[in-house]
Amino acid sequence: MSSQPAATEATPRTHSVHIIVNRRPVVLPSAEDTGAEILTAAGFEGEKWDLFRLDGEHDPTGGTLVLAAETITVRDGEHFRVIPGERTFG
Repeated sequence: MSSQPAATEATPRTHSVHIIVNRRPVVLPSAEDTGAEILTAAGFEGEKWDLFRLDGEHDPTGGTLVLAAETITVRDGEHFRVIPGERTFG
């Protein structure tokens, strides 16, 4: 009889994920990231940026806003756009 507990769950594997932010490649350490982590990995610091998840490189909608504290699952090859958060148009 073994004194070691039986493994009931497989240990989740983590792998890096390659995405595109403003047409530049960015490598994330895992597929589960917050908007703030994606911004930091892409070289954008502070809270003055808005991150948008795109449906392909030429997304005509402009993308979906990803909040800084929001955790999302990213896939290899996904496209994102970063623009200034304190912007005024017109």
